Amino acid sequence: MNFLQMKRSYNFLLFIAFITSAILTSQEPIDLSKDSSNVSTPFYSGLNGYFSYRIPTLIQSKKALVAFAEGRKNSTSDFGNIDLVYRRSTNNGKSWEPIKILVDKDTIAVQNPVPIFVKEKNKIVLLFNITSQSEHDILNNDYDPKDERKAYVTYSFDDGQSWSIPKEITRDVKLSHWRWHAMGPVHGIELNYGDHKGRLVAPVAISIEKGQKAYCMALIYSDDQGEQWKIGAIDNDLTDAVQSNETTIVELTNGHIYVNTRDHLGGSREKNRGETYSLDGGLTFTKPIIESDKFPSPIVQSSLLRWDSTLDGKHDMILFSTPSNTNKRENLVLMASYDESKHWKPLYKIHYGFSAYSDMVKLNKNFLGVIYETDDYKKIKFKRIKVKRPRLIEFD
Repeated sequence: MNFLQMKRSYNFLLFIAFITSAILTSQEPIDLSKDSSNVSTPFYSGLNGYFSYRIPTLIQSKKALVAFAEGRKNSTSDFGNIDLVYRRSTNNGKSWEPIKILVDKDTIAVQNPVPIFVKEKNKIVLLFNITSQSEHDILNNDYDPKDERKAYVTYSFDDGQSWSIPKEITRDVKLSHWRWHAMGPVHGIELNYGDHKGRLVAPVAISIEKGQKAYCMALIYSDDQGEQWKIGAIDNDLTDAVQSNETTIVELTNGHIYVNTRDHLGGSREKNRGETYSLDGGLTFTKPIIESDKFPSPIVQSSLLRWDSTLDGKHDMILFSTPSNTNKRENLVLMASYDESKHWKPLYKIHYGFSAYSDMVKLNKNFLGVIYETDDYKKIKFKRIKVKRPRLIEFD
């Protein structure tokens, strides 16, 4: 190859790199908010006599998609007569089977569903809380230990058709001095890479002392497919900028866990989320939790999901769902990271207008499912999205 040919080849490579960079750094998300053809409504006000449904999450097993929510009997309030309910779909969310009550404790609140799928056994592990007190009372008032928020786990081996009797695991996943204790609310993960492959990990929102400004978060884990649970990494720093709360996690290709948390009245309004990592399978966090301006979120729960991985022969791609107005819960968007959480770019606009809590699931190699609250908490919608991967050009 002569000098002129080498120069042309070099310029061509620079051009390709520029085009690839432009594809990956575009700031304008693809607008899917007007497309209602792939939308269903698994939960809505009035369904089965519930005033509203909130806190959606979902999981895909081998034969069914299972969506969970809190069925709130009398209002949209976070406390009161609340049941844990679910619906199944066997056609990727195009339609849903009749709603079923998973746990009903009369007038006591059953909350915070966190599903995890164990692929090897087609096992759905579901974590949740039960409480007889409001969040305000738990944070601010003295109470008898028997009235603390309690944690439970249940399982399904038949794609959500039947469930085991819930088992209490409060003392395994909650330190006695923690006051607030709220699972997720978002799906947990099974680790697929590294030394802790097979471990189940779930995030928990906690408070570590009396008062409104002691919010923190922790990770809990299981090394036996959800039977026994332990407390792992704990954020107990009340001096940093981030008042961590509801948290979502994803595994990186190096086996580390990326942690993205709601900053509840901690930092500035432009930085409503915090970030950190666990390098040891969820046992400890790296410090400090960084106040992040990468995300356009208000103070709200959000969701992470791995889409593809170079370890599976694909390009690395992690997704993040969040409302996109720092001051209001509205305009749900999907963001993507192609470098294992370092940088994030808008990918899709999912919903225009009011939108709040959300969760995501990979339906198959082409389609993503997003479940989210909308219409002032009157509806929980589900949208199927065909994910278009960025065109990356590789050279031998």
